[in-house]
Amino acid sequence: MRRRHLIALRGSREETAAAALAALARRPAGGDDLWVGPDHTPGRAVRKLLGRAYDAVVLDLHDGLDADVLGQAHGFVRAGGALILRLPPHDGPPGPLPLDARLAAHPFTAADVGDRFRLHFERALARAERSPAGALGPVDHAVTGSPDQAAAVAELTERLRVPTPSLTTLVADRGRGKSSALGLALRGLADAALRVIVTAEDPGSAAEVFRFATGAPEPPTDGALRFVPPMALATGDDPADVIVVDEAAQLPVPVLQQLVRRHPEARVAFATTARGYEGTGRGFMLRFLAWLETDPRPRRHLTLETPIRWAPDDPVERFVFDALLLDARPAPVAADADGRPCDVDHALLDRDGLVRDERDLADVFGLLVHAHYRTTPEDLHRILDAPNLALHALRTRDSGRVVAVNLVATEGALPPALREDVARGRHRLRAHALADALVAHCGQTEAGALTMLRSVRIATHPDLRRRRLASTLIRAVERASEVDLFGTVFGATAELLAFRRSLGYELVRVSASRGARTGEPAALMLRPRSAAAHALLAHLRADLARDLPHQLALLEADGELLLDPDLASALGHGLPPVAPLDEAARDAAVAAYLGSPRTFESAASAVTSFVHAHLGALDALADPRQAALLR
Repeated sequence: MRRRHLIALRGSREETAAAALAALARRPAGGDDLWVGPDHTPGRAVRKLLGRAYDAVVLDLHDGLDADVLGQAHGFVRAGGALILRLPPHDGPPGPLPLDARLAAHPFTAADVGDRFRLHFERALARAERSPAGALGPVDHAVTGSPDQAAAVAELTERLRVPTPSLTTLVADRGRGKSSALGLALRGLADAALRVIVTAEDPGSAAEVFRFATGAPEPPTDGALRFVPPMALATGDDPADVIVVDEAAQLPVPVLQQLVRRHPEARVAFATTARGYEGTGRGFMLRFLAWLETDPRPRRHLTLETPIRWAPDDPVERFVFDALLLDARPAPVAADADGRPCDVDHALLDRDGLVRDERDLADVFGLLVHAHYRTTPEDLHRILDAPNLALHALRTRDSGRVVAVNLVATEGALPPALREDVARGRHRLRAHALADALVAHCGQTEAGALTMLRSVRIATHPDLRRRRLASTLIRAVERASEVDLFGTVFGATAELLAFRRSLGYELVRVSASRGARTGEPAALMLRPRSAAAHALLAHLRADLARDLPHQLALLEADGELLLDPDLASALGHGLPPVAPLDEAARDAAVAAYLGSPRTFESAASAVTSFVHAHLGALDALADPRQAALLR
């Protein structure tokens, strides 16, 4: 199988476009190419093309680099094809590129965004194995499997055929043939008269499975082998002997768990990407696979190492892994068996130094990738260059390696005019999750004046768990920061709520919807420092005590998955006694709900009380449907 080509073209936008066209024209025959950029397929649309293959992908990087798009695009290129990067000249004008502006949060501007990620990218490109523009030749359209894929298909087929409930997981990097392996295994069951269901984030994501299973261009929705949406499978009564979940890490863990519980007699196979643009493979590995250990069914974990869509040791894949740190791992450390606290020192990492020290950079990003299912390649860009972010770390005293990291964001301190615009819905704050929630969603306009520090991500070394590294680091960050309040927003679990409470944080808001990736409601927790922040916390806690029963009811009514009873109990832990709103406060809350972005769950008790107090007025409405709607 031919190796793929990495081609870098520099010059003006017009010059690199002409050079790319000339390079592609030198091929023996015309190819099926994808051009990505402002004049062609926009970067935000690339995700919808996943699963397709092209002879060449041409990326326009003149406006800046979207790391997620690079991670997506390289997997499209067939063996023998090319990833062509269109880059501005080395001696171009200094300063941020247009795409960099998305990293600037108030009060910063695009001019404040760093260029560290660009430096890291250029360094990776300089050491990459690149091809000259005239090197393109024939492209391999035929894809043949690998020996380890054949072995995985044989084992999958056997495990899915045997009438014993079982759980099988298949995890690999992109291009290793996971989806085709699932499809080939299902083809091997064609004579077994089994009820087989395939599910994925959407039907298009499962197309490759069906193509290899049946040759059908579209996933069927009826018959012995059919597609069923994941939520319908997790909550419905579709009988199935075999269930196959492709790109399982794209689904919320609670949905996967409910799916497993709902079909205790089925043979279930899960496949997902281990490293890539998705940013969810690690969460699948850490959370879901650990949870599967509690299921009594026999389990088997399969992996694929050899690529089938391009040659081993592919230069394009090596470059992308290097540039995006897709293979970053936590630092090697020696862990004592007795679980004693580690000898560590706190440091505020200098990001200019971090980008020059590739070992430290890999240590930091490896911790974040390992601990958080949401960490994507674009997060590397944000961590290095967003002016409102800072990185705190713990280093071991013996080796100096980073073993814990806390990414924090400076928020709040909003001027009066901006606070009012946010409160009235005329402006939506970017990268101010705490301030935006407090002002726009909770109706606390003056809260936007407070200075805040938000914990965005915290990660500790997996081999040093239970050593109090996370709590040590959080306390160190707080000692080093002069703000009115500390806060964090996360997908709520009983364990995380208990951990933050042990450090003095209190729950003040629960979202009425579940995260698309976590499947859990978002929890906002605060730890006040100033008198104004303490007063704000008391007010918000009183509101939450009144509103939480309504919020939990909304979560149960709107979600097809029941809320974990332990989580529901943890959300209400330690709330103050319910103090009813007086009429003036109630009416003010209703008015704020009507005239601002304040969400219903943050005013549910006030709105409900108001409607009950005016039931007689509903009878006077001319349209009975309006009365019914309000009731």
